[in-house]
Amino acid sequence: MRSKKLYVYLYYFLTPLVLIILSNLSIQPRIEWVNEYILIGGANFLSFKWIKDHVKFFKIHEQYFWTYAATIFLAVAFFPLGNLLVGHYGIPVFFGVILVAALMGTESGIASAITLSTVAAVMSNNSFDLFAMYIVSSITAIYMVKNFNKRTDMTKVAFYGSIVSVIMFFAMHMDLQFISQSGTSILIIALNPFVSMILVLGIMPYVEYISRIYSNIGLLELGGLSHPLLKELSMEAPGTYFHSVELANMCEMAASRINANYILARIGSYFHDIGKMRRPEFFTENQKGFNPHDSMTPIMNYLVIISHVKYGVKMAKEKRLPLLVEDMIREHHGTRMVSFFYQKALAENLNVSPDDFRYPGPRPRTKEAGIVMLADSCEAAFKSMKEINPSKIQNIVEEIVNRVYNERQLDDSGLSLKDLDEIAQEFSKILSLRMKTRLSYPKREEIEKVIKIAN
Repeated sequence: MRSKKLYVYLYYFLTPLVLIILSNLSIQPRIEWVNEYILIGGANFLSFKWIKDHVKFFKIHEQYFWTYAATIFLAVAFFPLGNLLVGHYGIPVFFGVILVAALMGTESGIASAITLSTVAAVMSNNSFDLFAMYIVSSITAIYMVKNFNKRTDMTKVAFYGSIVSVIMFFAMHMDLQFISQSGTSILIIALNPFVSMILVLGIMPYVEYISRIYSNIGLLELGGLSHPLLKELSMEAPGTYFHSVELANMCEMAASRINANYILARIGSYFHDIGKMRRPEFFTENQKGFNPHDSMTPIMNYLVIISHVKYGVKMAKEKRLPLLVEDMIREHHGTRMVSFFYQKALAENLNVSPDDFRYPGPRPRTKEAGIVMLADSCEAAFKSMKEINPSKIQNIVEEIVNRVYNERQLDDSGLSLKDLDEIAQEFSKILSLRMKTRLSYPKREEIEKVIKIAN
């Protein structure tokens, strides 16, 4: 545990020094370095410790830490260039802030704004006015947009950041004569967020591919059903493919209802069963009469069934799918028991325990993964129902949600009881709509009879 925390402490102590060197492009010792180190180090420590304690993804994946740190360093590496070309109003603070917010969320974006605004202020001889302008405009712009679901959202951030920056400049310089002589500075302030946005759009796909931390924009590009893995799934395991598409609709609606990330829920649903491509004939949705499980022992049945999780994770790593999507592949069964083959083993008088027939886990660690687990079970139960009506659908959905909750599978997901109630309601509504069938067309003889009568 100590070794895992060592890199965080190194980040706290070494980052201010690296940021000072990058921002000054000099390794000459100066007396001011002590003050600069304390100022930048304090801002960086407080901001990063806050997101490390409050943003769940930093606890789940170390990759979030490394990507966050690398983004901070990359942004500061551009600072001297902006300062040299157009002055301290051209320091691209927005570049780092927008990139972090798009990849890791609003809280992380605010933390990066604190650190980067402090570095920009230090570069400008500890200018409090510059610090105030950058931090207020960055945080305001992020909060006004919050969700980065499409590229136009980044344009909105740049627009709001530009407007607020100009307002802050006027508010801090009330001298009309000074303002009248600052036309160039005002233009630079207004254009800075837009130039930063363009840089983000150009570099973000590479950051996503390297880190496997995807923005919602990057996730949507995976969700067009044209991904090679999804095409292969549709050919090798068509039943699983259509199950995944139906599941995606359920998960998206449920996630949207409880204000979870509906884009992540949808994309994760598409890929959650890709491991079934390895042995598609062993899963009921792909079978056509013959069931290969009938000629196998319960233990072998169990091993084949759970293997789709292992193969799915392997494929996700090979194709560099997002880390959170890989988590859904690994977590959508949690540590639940493959009860059918456990009962089969008991019927054959085998000496087994329930733990011998469990998925390896872990349990869902995000709301979206929990939704996929629930939807997967509810959709499978719906397909096995012989008599279907809205009341029975609601009962079976509520029963499954309660069973999964009582099995403690959702303890780490962050889903509240209120969330579970709303998810159950949404699933019941969606599955009830699937009851509707098309009207049967009249036979040809009946049509001809009607035509004769009409004539």
